[in-house]
Amino acid sequence: MGATSPKDDDGIISDINITPMVDVMLVLLVIFMITANFLKKDSININLPKVAAADNNMRESVQVAMTKDGDFYLDDKPVTEEYLMNFIAREAKYRPNIRVTLSADESISYGSVSRLMGLMRQGGVTKIALSVNKGV
Repeated sequence: MGATSPKDDDGIISDINITPMVDVMLVLLVIFMITANFLKKDSININLPKVAAADNNMRESVQVAMTKDGDFYLDDKPVTEEYLMNFIAREAKYRPNIRVTLSADESISYGSVSRLMGLMRQGGVTKIALSVNKGV
């Protein structure tokens, strides 16, 4: 069945040899797996509160995070409160419909979060969303 006679050595090879293609694909897979570890972003350690329903449309907004230590992050970069408020006021001036998504650790007091929201409203932001984890 699979054996060939010695006199057919000069014939046309009509079978597809996929071994080289599999070798190349495995090498590419290993390269992607290794480089994916280097592309991982450092994340901010925030425990968001859990709710039954959450808004998934956060990409079009400015991301503001507040850690349990009281540190502020603007789009994943650490900033001071003064810089944050100046940035928010400047953006609200040029983009009147700006939306800010606030991520605050669940251990932060309500007063701290409401104070930050008040400062953002003074800066001209009218749309503030609170970031939460979906699921109770």
